[in-house]
Formats: sequence, structure tokens, C-alpha cells
Amino acid sequence: MSKIKSVLQDSKYLEHTYSNKIAPPSVYPNLLSMWLLQNAYEKTGKIIDFGCGRGDYLHAFRGLGFESCGLDISPCIENLSDYAVEKMNFEEDELPFPKESFDFAFSKSVIEHLQDPHYYLKGIHDSLKAGGKAVIMTPSWSHTHWGPFYIDHTHVSPYTLFSLKTALEMAGFKNVKVRYFYQLPFLWRFPWLKPFVKLFAKLPLPYSPYDEVPWATSNQFNKLIRFSKEAMLLAVVEK
Repeated sequence: MSKIKSVLQDSKYLEHTYSNKIAPPSVYPNLLSMWLLQNAYEKTGKIIDFGCGRGDYLHAFRGLGFESCGLDISPCIENLSDYAVEKMNFEEDELPFPKESFDFAFSKSVIEHLQDPHYYLKGIHDSLKAGGKAVIMTPSWSHTHWGPFYIDHTHVSPYTLFSLKTALEMAGFKNVKVRYFYQLPFLWRFPWLKPFVKLFAKLPLPYSPYDEVPWATSNQFNKLIRFSKEAMLLAVVEK
């Protein structure tokens, strides 16, 4: 039997991670990419998704006028023939394209899977043109240390505001700004509701997939419970 270097390449992991039960297709990538265009990137250009998975954000960014490209270790990129996508082990491989090839970079829910993220973050830095911007998102340890961080057993590296900022600065980025980010689109439009969301998060309500609950993962009430508790870190950086 041939050895799989990373569980992220295992078909069983992929079938589970991208299943309709765990991660059903939704409009969320479209909403997030639009928010990032308006609040982080500020214009369109050539963007590289470091960890593009099944291509949800490649589609979303293209729909906004970006030229979308992607990298991932997963064999699911074989279904993304309409995009410039390359296979890459982020902890071992060199960039499969010339440095300074992109105006923008995007990374969501990747660095927490890496034992040593410095090589990965340096790769994002090197991929950007001078003045280019990157957005890096990862679960906030302050909001998930009590259990949800390990809903995915392949999570190995947690981050706080300070540690993520430090890692990005060490990778060579400038103007590093890191904030807590709630994956609740209504909160992006009405930020004055944040105190109410924080109060709601204190209620001892169970939610899937962390707990066994009677409602489905795709249920909006379940999402409200989960993402009022499980905040992300969102970093916007420049080269």
C-alpha cells in the first residue's frame, strides 16, 4: 500500500470534509468575497487562493471580476480545469509559478492545518507583486480553545491576534491588521448588533457538528449558534 503523506490528500477525508452534511454548497463564499472586495482588496485583479479546495472561492472571486487561480494539495482540484490551479504541498513544495505574479492572495482555514506555517506565509508573500494585498483567515483560539478548534482533527496550529500578527510580520508583510471576524453576514451589514450576538453566544445552546443536535448543519438557527461562538481571525496585509 502506498503511503499518503498528508491526510488532506486522503479521499476519505475529502469525502467527509466536502460532504453535503459537513459543508453543503452555499452563497457564503459569494457574500464573503464581495465583502472582501469592498473592505480589503478594494479593486479587482489577479488573485491566488492558497488552499482553494473544491473551488468555492475561485468561482466567487471570478464572478466579481477577478482572475482566479488556485493552489491545493487535494486531488479535488482535478475538477477545476476551468481555472489555473496547481497541486502544492504548502510545507514542502516551491511555488509553481514565478514570484510576484499576483495582485492579491487569499487563504481561509489553511494555516491551522500546518505544523510550521512560516514557509506557507512566506510563499504567499513571495507570490504578491509589490503593493499587493493578502487576506488570511483562521479560527480564533480565544473563541475555540474550549473544544470547537478540534472539530477537525487535522487542526494542529492555533492562533491568537498576537501570534498571527507576529507570524505575518516575520513572513515579511507590512501594514498587518488582524481582527476578530464573525461569519454571520447580517453582522457585516449591521455591526451595531455585535453586542447582542456576543450575549447570544453565552447561551449554553448545543450546535452541530460539535454536539448532537436535532437540527441539520445547514439550518440557519444552527449557523447562528455556531458562528456567534466560533469567531475567526481575519488578517489584511500588504507586501
